[in-house]
Amino acid sequence: MSENLNQIPVEQPASEVVEKVENTTQTTTETEPETASIEEPTVINENTTETTTEKTTSNAATDPMNDPRFEAPRAQRFPTWGDMLAVVGIYLLATVATSVITAIIAAVSGGAEGLAERMSSGPMSAVSYALSMGLTIVGVLIYRALRRGEGKLFSLSLKGFNPILILWGFVLVLITGIVIEPVLNLFPESFLELLNQMGAKGGWSVLMLVVLAPIMEEVLFRGILLESVRSKYSSGRAIVVSALMFGVIHIIPQQVVNAFVIGLILGYIYVRTESLWPVIIIHALNNAMAYVIMQWSDGANITVRSLIENDTIYAVVYGASLMLFAVSGYMVWRSIGRINASDRKA
Repeated sequence: MSENLNQIPVEQPASEVVEKVENTTQTTTETEPETASIEEPTVINENTTETTTEKTTSNAATDPMNDPRFEAPRAQRFPTWGDMLAVVGIYLLATVATSVITAIIAAVSGGAEGLAERMSSGPMSAVSYALSMGLTIVGVLIYRALRRGEGKLFSLSLKGFNPILILWGFVLVLITGIVIEPVLNLFPESFLELLNQMGAKGGWSVLMLVVLAPIMEEVLFRGILLESVRSKYSSGRAIVVSALMFGVIHIIPQQVVNAFVIGLILGYIYVRTESLWPVIIIHALNNAMAYVIMQWSDGANITVRSLIENDTIYAVVYGASLMLFAVSGYMVWRSIGRINASDRKA
């Protein structure tokens, strides 16, 4: 009987049962938020990722050029050497197009007879040059915009206008002509026939050489091209690249060498003054002097060596010019170094 009594289950008090139920409920409640806290962010992140992906895809489809994936590395941005070749191509295309247009104008105005003579006349030569350079400038601007070129086009400020610097630049151009003359004499004189023809148009030659060329060429080379290179690289590199392009465009070998060296001087003065006016003036003075020499010599190739027959006097003149050229070159080199350092700080 006592054994049976021991096997009868003892009922637990109600208070203990309630306590256990509360503990169980509390444990369950504490566990559930942890599970929720793990699952909920996963759902939110998936939704956010999907939304972001959809927006990126939508933006890329709407305007691909705003997608960072389309951004070219700095080295591939305008202007590259490929872009410089494109500029030469634009100039050649503009020259061909101009020839066709002027031929049509000359043919309409007077028929096929004497067409070549009318095309080479003073008025047609001036129109042809202006149209050719104008088309080149417009073409380069369009190409630059398509390639997303940066930087300003050019500056016409009078703030840095310095008559002394202009005079120094013109004298340096004259000295440079004396120094590089032996190099120019290595090329056949027959290459200069085209240049002499440009100077045989009377007042129209003055318009081309002294007015149109200084303005249009400086806008293109010391303005658009130099500033484009300058926005990507240093001022020193911009001066060299623009001078190189300035030389290449002149085509005639003697003019290529001469224009390159003069382009270095003009580029430096433009960077110093931050204005096209000084370089336009120097360019115009140099072309005017060349025109006067062509008229005086009746188309003959006049050089300093041919004017100074005495070897000793020529050696003194050349030596003095070479020394001034070297000193000026050293000063320009140091000045460009300071300008480059200033560019890096800016």
